[in-house]
Amino acid sequence: MNFAKHALVLYKQAPALVLELGAKISIQLESGKTVNVREKDIQLLHVGPLKSLGQLQPEPEGNVEDAWELLQGEAAALSDVADLMYGETTPKAVWHAWCVLNEDTYFSGSIDQVVARTAVDVEAIFAKRNEKEQEATRWQDYLQRVRDNEILPDDFAQLNDVERIAYGKASVSRTLKALDIEAVPEQAHKLLLKLGLWTQTVNPYPSRFNCATTEPDIEIPQLLEEPREDLTTLETFAIDDDNCSDPDDAISLDGNTIWVHVADAAALIKPDSPLDLEARSRGANLYLPEQVVHMLPEGVTTILGLGLSEISPALSFQIGVTEDGNITCLKIIPSWVRVQRLSYSQANDAIDSFSELRALTEVFRARRLAQGAAQINLPEVKINTKIDGDIYHLGAPQKLNAEKPTQYTVEIKDLPSLQSRDMVTDAMLMAGEAVARYLIEHDIPAPFVSQPAPDEETTPQTMAQMFSYRKKFKRSGLYLEPGMHFGLGLEPYTRATSPLRRYSDLLVHQQLRAFISGTPLMSEADMLARMSEAELGGGNTARAERLSNRHWTLLYMQQHPDKVYRGVVVDKRDDRGVIMLPELAMEVKMRGIAGYELDQELELTLASINLVELDFSCRII
Repeated sequence: MNFAKHALVLYKQAPALVLELGAKISIQLESGKTVNVREKDIQLLHVGPLKSLGQLQPEPEGNVEDAWELLQGEAAALSDVADLMYGETTPKAVWHAWCVLNEDTYFSGSIDQVVARTAVDVEAIFAKRNEKEQEATRWQDYLQRVRDNEILPDDFAQLNDVERIAYGKASVSRTLKALDIEAVPEQAHKLLLKLGLWTQTVNPYPSRFNCATTEPDIEIPQLLEEPREDLTTLETFAIDDDNCSDPDDAISLDGNTIWVHVADAAALIKPDSPLDLEARSRGANLYLPEQVVHMLPEGVTTILGLGLSEISPALSFQIGVTEDGNITCLKIIPSWVRVQRLSYSQANDAIDSFSELRALTEVFRARRLAQGAAQINLPEVKINTKIDGDIYHLGAPQKLNAEKPTQYTVEIKDLPSLQSRDMVTDAMLMAGEAVARYLIEHDIPAPFVSQPAPDEETTPQTMAQMFSYRKKFKRSGLYLEPGMHFGLGLEPYTRATSPLRRYSDLLVHQQLRAFISGTPLMSEADMLARMSEAELGGGNTARAERLSNRHWTLLYMQQHPDKVYRGVVVDKRDDRGVIMLPELAMEVKMRGIAGYELDQELELTLASINLVELDFSCRII
């Protein structure tokens, strides 16, 4: 193509003026900047002469629609189209003709060949553009309603991506981006609260940690008939917290031995069955203040729960205890047991009737302590909540601005140190050690639980010392190889007494069941894969429970804004430190405590709460 000085050319969809010709062509842009380009980088619009790009404005008078109608069914060069539109072929007319072509409404094609679109096509283009403009207007109106906190039910569909961010199910939100809000769960949560789509009763943490929040709905097979040893003559007790709905362990005294009976989960739940796969994905029961979400369907507990029927099926462990607290697993058998259910408080009221059983567990406990078991007795509480009213959420738009507001009550009770609880705890730990020894003796691959010792071991006495010591603890975990569990003072140790509540316990039962019946065991490779999945699910469950408890504790504090709490200084760095609130089993970071000593008591009241960040502050009174 032959270019000339002062010609009008197209460069990157913008006009340019040719200044000099040579190996490269020097052109001037609208900005006034001069660049050197190759011939193939530009297209000739008009040979000129054009003194300056400023001569291209303003648009000449003309009629685009007349030119479009005249060109129907024909094709023409851009200069001819300019003549039809504006009655001239000047650089200015050609440039504006190209602008019309570039709008892609009435015409299509290229500089050399312009084609008029059909009337049907033009009408469709205008309709589409009109809809797009209306959509842009609706979008801006929606954003303004969000800013003004005046959303309508029709806005819920747009806000769904915000809720997905708040639940940890997405990382991108068009709404948050348009509002210049960071697309993180906390900011999404804050916006949903502001808009009234979520109330403070919405607990997002189980979802954020990928925990199932509905009960499993899977067909339950029948319990097969098989030989079981009749242990119904033993006086057997399932001792649990009040309102326990899934009793899966019980204890009996038989002379100088202890029986620990456990719900025979593996008799019903076979490896890789639908029930097993569901339990594996969940990892454990999810205990929330507002509900319990079970690892297994309710029907499994109905069949296997100890004491829910007059006679219950169990897998029973007979444990021998020596005078110095060493234990042996004497027998593991499928059994029938007759179970009496008691709460810890009921058992504690009748603790004298358990004197022989207590004597055996206390000997065992003494041995654990001698082996370095940590005695950390920091406050523990049980949190329950009741919700009365609608929990607003995007799936229920009719509840927005409901006349009846959501009401909730949170109850926090301390878990007192009871002899009955200590007795049951040690009996279950005895079963854990006894079963671990049985697994090792018979070379059965299974998950063992171990915990390394802290870098420095001490014997804490005060609350502050216990708080400090607990921070030094290392994580426990599941391993194929047995090891020392520092916190419990046991080696080896496994968990085998909660197969209805925790998947790693179910794994142990499945291996024990296979060994007892002479069927193939799961290999070490299979066991490692299952252990990894169980730890992932169990870890997510534990984190969701911890943050959910904190969420509801903050709501409890919010409901009692004038309450005075007893605090104990458990950590101190100059003017800053940590105060334990025993009534809530929760700590708060404080400033202004230079005049207080570790373990000194003081009184606090609530100063502020940030529910979204799970943070709060207190003031000393």
